[in-house]
Amino acid sequence: MENEALTPTTATTTTHHPTEGDTMHTLSSTYRISLSMRGGGDDNGMSYLASELRDDTWSCVIVLLTFWLFASLTLILGFYGSVNMVLGPNCSRLLQPDSIFVQDIKVKGVSDSGTGPMLYGFSSAPPLDVEVAWSETHNETLPADSHKEWIYYLNEGATLDIHYSVSSHDPFPLALVIAQGKESLVEWTEDPSYPNITLSWNIILGNGVIRQKITTPSDYYIGVGNLNQSSVKVQLNFSIRAFVYNTTGAYYKCSLNQGLCVLKLFFFKSNAAILTTSGPDDEGDDRYVKISYGPRWITYFVGSGAFSTVITFTLPPTLSDTLISYLLV
Repeated sequence: MENEALTPTTATTTTHHPTEGDTMHTLSSTYRISLSMRGGGDDNGMSYLASELRDDTWSCVIVLLTFWLFASLTLILGFYGSVNMVLGPNCSRLLQPDSIFVQDIKVKGVSDSGTGPMLYGFSSAPPLDVEVAWSETHNETLPADSHKEWIYYLNEGATLDIHYSVSSHDPFPLALVIAQGKESLVEWTEDPSYPNITLSWNIILGNGVIRQKITTPSDYYIGVGNLNQSSVKVQLNFSIRAFVYNTTGAYYKCSLNQGLCVLKLFFFKSNAAILTTSGPDDEGDDRYVKISYGPRWITYFVGSGAFSTVITFTLPPTLSDTLISYLLV
C-alpha cells in the first residue's frame, strides 16, 4: 500500500451543442411564455390577441366607411352640387350627369327677361349642327382703372371677330382679352398686365380687328380694361358665328318663364339635357339660372350596404389567419 503510486485524475468536460429540435423548443417556449405573460395563460393570451385584432378590424371598417361617406358627400355637394350660372345670348349648353348618381335636373330662372331660357330633354346628345350668327355693338366709356366684360357660352367650331375703335381724342391704349372660364377672367382682373393667363390678350389703340377660333365648349368672356389714369371711350363690335344643338327631337321641353323646370333622368340609361337661350335682340342679354341635381339616394344606400358587406366578409379571414400564425409559432 505504501509503494502504490498515486495516479492523478483528469476531469473531462463535455460540450453540448443544441440541436434544431432544441432551438425550436426554446423558441416555442419563449413565445408561449411571452403569450402567457401578456394574457395570463394560453387561452387568455389568445383572447387578448383576438381582442386587439378585432379592435384593429373595427378601426379599418370605420376608416373605410368614413371614406365612403366623404366620397358620397363630395358627389352630392361638390361635383353634383347646385350652381348659379350666367347664360349669354344664343347659349346652347349640354348637361349630361351620371344617372346612377343623379335622378333629376332642376333649373330655376332667377332673373326676369322677355324670353326665358329653355330646358330640353333627350335620350342621347343631339347633333351640334345648327349654325347661328349675330352681331352686337357696344359703346363704352371706361373710367380709370376699370373694366367691362361680356359672357358667351360657345361650342366647338365657333368664331369671334372683334372690331374695335378707340377714340382718337384719347391717346391711351386699352387691354382687350378673351378669357376661357370665370377663373381666367378673375386672374386677369387681378393682374391685367400679365398676358399668359387668358386665351387672347391684346393692347388696342385706334382701329383694328381681333379674331378667335373656339375649340373647346366653355364660357368665354370678352373683357376690355382701362389701365390708365383717365377715362377712355371705345366702340366694340362683336361678330359671332356659333353652333348650337338641334332640339327638334326633344321628348321634354320646359320654359324657365314657368319658374322651375325638372327633368327626370332614366336610371341606367343614356340621358342628355340642353339648356338654351334666345338671341341678343330680346330684353336683357344675360340670363341668370340656378342648376341643381337631385341625388339618387338608392344608389348611395345600396352602395353603403354593399361596401359594408364586402368589408364584413373580407376582414374576418385576415383576422383568423393572423391568429393561426401566432398559434403555430
